[in-house]
Amino acid sequence: RIKAAKFPATKSLDSFDFTAIPSLNKTLTMELARGEFIDRRENVIALGPSGTGKTHVALGLGLAACQKGRKVGFTTAAALVHELMEAVDDRRLQRLQKNLATHDLLIIDELGFVPLSKTGAELLFEVISQRYERGSIIITSNLPFDEWTEVFGSERLTGAILDRLTHHVHILEMNGQSFRLRQSRNRRP
Repeated sequence: RIKAAKFPATKSLDSFDFTAIPSLNKTLTMELARGEFIDRRENVIALGPSGTGKTHVALGLGLAACQKGRKVGFTTAAALVHELMEAVDDRRLQRLQKNLATHDLLIIDELGFVPLSKTGAELLFEVISQRYERGSIIITSNLPFDEWTEVFGSERLTGAILDRLTHHVHILEMNGQSFRLRQSRNRRP
């Protein structure tokens, strides 16, 4: 299951430094690791600047879900949209959508780093809409909700996406200094 999830790295919550990101609710994060949110088909959205550990937490929750026998898929928003657009061109969109629907938990990392084309945004909306109340999604984003329109290009579409994602959601606020920046500063002589 861990291999099938296609995690870019295997990271657990045990190795996450909660003291570095005091805005992150550790109690809620550890409760989410029990996986009951997946049984309830709820979503998790991790918001915060680059380098604050959003992907690490998403990977930790995904790993915990795999260890509990759940089917998990990991992708970035840009890679998912690219894959969806290729599937349209190759006339295999329905097959890909059915495959995505088989995941108990779908992790979409880095939403907001790359603006989406109109078609890409609509295809991503379809994935989110098809999972609504049927399967859990974890999304990480460096943008607050009020800036998501810049990614999706339409207020109406952004509203529909947020409406579905936030109906049953746990929001992890991860504000703080970048782990990567702090590590590179500590390495300097």
